[in-house]
Amino acid sequence: MKRLCVGLALVALALPGAGCRRPTPKKDKPLPQAPETATVEPLATATAKPAETAAPAGSAAPTSSAALAGAGNSKKHKPRTGARFLIDGPEQPIAIGGAATVFSKGVIWRLSGNAAQVSLFGADGPAPGPSEPERARKWPRGRVAVAEDASGTRHTYWVEGSGLVRSTLDAEGKLGAPEVVANDAVPGSSPSALRTGGRDAVAYLATPNARNAERNGRLWVEGGGVLDLSPEGSGASSISLVEVGEGQVIAMWLDARSAMTPVHARRFEVREKTTAIAADEVVFVGGPPEGYPELVAARAGNAAAGLLPLATDKGFALHDILVDWGGKAKIKTLDYPNGIDVAPVAAAPACGETIVVYARPEAKEPGSPQVLEVATLGGGGVIEPQEVAAYPGQVLELSAAAADANTVWVVYTAGTKSFAMRLGCGAKSPARAAPTGK
Repeated sequence: MKRLCVGLALVALALPGAGCRRPTPKKDKPLPQAPETATVEPLATATAKPAETAAPAGSAAPTSSAALAGAGNSKKHKPRTGARFLIDGPEQPIAIGGAATVFSKGVIWRLSGNAAQVSLFGADGPAPGPSEPERARKWPRGRVAVAEDASGTRHTYWVEGSGLVRSTLDAEGKLGAPEVVANDAVPGSSPSALRTGGRDAVAYLATPNARNAERNGRLWVEGGGVLDLSPEGSGASSISLVEVGEGQVIAMWLDARSAMTPVHARRFEVREKTTAIAADEVVFVGGPPEGYPELVAARAGNAAAGLLPLATDKGFALHDILVDWGGKAKIKTLDYPNGIDVAPVAAAPACGETIVVYARPEAKEPGSPQVLEVATLGGGGVIEPQEVAAYPGQVLELSAAAADANTVWVVYTAGTKSFAMRLGCGAKSPARAAPTGK
């Protein structure tokens, strides 16, 4: 991929919208029972410690893929002086479109049939991913989550049928034999995973049970069993975990309902022999959702930033729900020119700040094509747009992760193909314009 400044405008990829509404997965056979108990104790407020930065990206060189060639031409413009970030690509698609998750060493693609494929990063980008044309119409709904730390320990998690499936992922991108760690997951849903304090923690959407008649949020902790996140009588439709210090995690989840959209947060601490957990807190209540909104959370200093695209009484906006380790919340919004469904957003820490990438309408006219924009989270959670990075037409999937302290990889699906771009720290950091967020 060729080195460009973020100020370059890339070609509009007016690709077909195949896969915008993904089919419901087939019903699977029952899976083996998994442990249901966990040791829990109350959580006392503590000072969060900085988390470790992810290890540098791997060095596996990409290979060519004739099935994907010729669909990513770019139109060049003069770069803006003093760009905040540098960008590589996209110039060619790297896979047929579908569910994908970026981690520090590459991209993991969810496949049908309880399987996944890994593309490691190389000097010129990730190796090509799945290239079967049929994937664009039948990709699985749920994404793979990756739990990793600086030591190189790495596990993947996804939902197959009602099973929360775990697999090891080695440095060569090889997946180990899958094992079921919980058996009450909502089919087709996406878990959230991280590794902290030497153990994995995985939040997932669970099917109704004797305690809760709705789909709800649960937490599986490596070596500690399963415990409830959602309180009795409340539900969950999208869930995300954020590490804010060593062993200290904030779980955030969305409970989208026909009349309102509450967001919950719960702090917990992974300890040597137990998990300490705080009470559930409702940190935000939005209006009726349009479509199927998803909550994406990322670390912002010693707080968790829950990013939620949602309709407002005046239009549509990206909400940043900032929750610190003490449980205090701040809400900021960034208005979009028009409503959007699907409204993908992703975030990752790099260059000393939290970088946010999101799709939004280019203009206020109905049916306006989408742009992919890069922003940062400023003081108090204000979303500060920096540059439009690409003109993909319509974005269906979006994922981002830090490869090292100075690099973020972004993978997105536009129409029927997936593209990758690399964000790096710019040579200059110009004075920021007045923020447009509220």
